[in-house]
Amino acid sequence: MAFITQNPGLVWLGLATLLVLAAAAGYFLRHRRQTTRHEHHVTAVIDSLGVPSLHNVVLPDGIDGLAFIDCLLLVPKGIVVLSLEHREGLLFGGRSVDRWTQLINGKTLKFDNPLYTHPHQRQAVKWNTKDIATCGCVVFSNAGQFQKGIPTGCCMIDELPAKIAPLLGSASEIPKPLHTAWAHLQDLSAASQAELGQQGHSTTTR
Repeated sequence: MAFITQNPGLVWLGLATLLVLAAAAGYFLRHRRQTTRHEHHVTAVIDSLGVPSLHNVVLPDGIDGLAFIDCLLLVPKGIVVLSLEHREGLLFGGRSVDRWTQLINGKTLKFDNPLYTHPHQRQAVKWNTKDIATCGCVVFSNAGQFQKGIPTGCCMIDELPAKIAPLLGSASEIPKPLHTAWAHLQDLSAASQAELGQQGHSTTTR
């Protein structure tokens, strides 16, 4: 009690520090919950398509390197390559713009144009499946919003079902060569991840 009486400044400083820490912790937890919610929504939309999917894929790219792919979908007409982006805030970008912009709470951040790496991912799939037909796009979660229109080659997650609806069908409609290519991709990804010490990150659904 004597210490408090003699050092009121230190007491107030301590209380202020605790309040700042509590506010920071609260912000972090809210941010994490929002991030998780958006990520879960992306997964739910992909699952709702009702087609086989392969996530966190690592494939040889045919030029002595590796291609890292967020998600592959198996459809009757081929394989859909999805690059998944979780970017918060207001988003600005264009197909030929090297660095895209996001505004978060008044702060400006830059990130690489995701459309530049997408062709490399699609080419890796084709190279490893003897030119099985591929298509795809860069998919953004609902965490952010494009202010001047979504760049060509991109879509928001809620637009994905309608965008690929013409490609969807039942599992019985998938030709045997496609099933064979799909199994080959799974094996290649597992082997590539094992070499990188990342076993267990590739999962298949349905």
